[in-house]
Amino acid sequence: MQQLFPARIATDRAAWLDLLQRKGIRGEANLDAVYGIYSDDGVLIATGARYRNILKCIAIDCAHQGGSLFNELMSGLMRDVFACGHHACYVYTKADARDAFRHLGFCDIAHVDDTLYFLENAVRGLPHYLQALRGQYVAGSRIAAIVMNANPFTNGHRYLVEKAARENDVVHLFVLSEDLSQFPGAVRLALVKAGTADLANVHIHPTGDYIISAATFPAYFLREDANIIEIQARLDARIFKEHIAPALGITKRYVGSEPLSPATAIYNAALQREFAGQPALVIVERQQADGDVISASRVRRLLAAGDMEAIRPLVPPTTFYYLTSGELP
Repeated sequence: MQQLFPARIATDRAAWLDLLQRKGIRGEANLDAVYGIYSDDGVLIATGARYRNILKCIAIDCAHQGGSLFNELMSGLMRDVFACGHHACYVYTKADARDAFRHLGFCDIAHVDDTLYFLENAVRGLPHYLQALRGQYVAGSRIAAIVMNANPFTNGHRYLVEKAARENDVVHLFVLSEDLSQFPGAVRLALVKAGTADLANVHIHPTGDYIISAATFPAYFLREDANIIEIQARLDARIFKEHIAPALGITKRYVGSEPLSPATAIYNAALQREFAGQPALVIVERQQADGDVISASRVRRLLAAGDMEAIRPLVPPTTFYYLTSGELP
């Protein structure tokens, strides 16, 4: 198995795309590494790639299926994933390839019809994550959840959390763990904790790999087309409904309306359909300031322009302190 460079080497790209297209797979640009196996006469007969710890673009030439080539390819890809410091490996596949991955130790997490199956290979995977969540269960008759990126935490986020806290006994607030945003995960988590410290019934968690992560919902980060966003949003919604919500007794999930982000609007619509009232989805109109929605992207634009006074009314004092001092509150 050798590394391919389809983004830089024309011959690699041509051979790679040809094999993918013959297998009905489209090439992707958002990949960290691409690998291939060549026949003795120099023909690309197997390929696979990864984005972080997600395996993608896996294809075996029809004339070479049924042998050890798939195992050789997958073993090499998984070694690469774990050598990069990841502790879990994820893959999307169709129904007809699911068993091949299960034979290599992958376990089902969720699926959308027969369109998309999501599997993981991990030393401590979803069962361990759910066990840890169950250890953080807080009793209450009305238990809600919010999931946010908070890049950074704004008064709009605070408004949503306050509303959920008033209307419920317990609120579980999940902050995206991925370090794919302008503000690192640890900073965003700290700002959310500081900005909600006075709300005693709000309990804050990192999302890990199972809620809007690059594993469960890469289109959220990669800006792929609307159809892919919808399918992956449905998958993410099912994971939340079938696994996360039962672990904590969650009966409602709050989201902000999305007039600005098409991808997030598609995501909210997928939640609505997949939840079907269990848990209930509560869509809250976004808070505004000076006629515009208070959004993290608005704050980031003002920050880039150096307009700190325009930022002040849009964020809690704890966030403003960090933005002006560089120190966590």
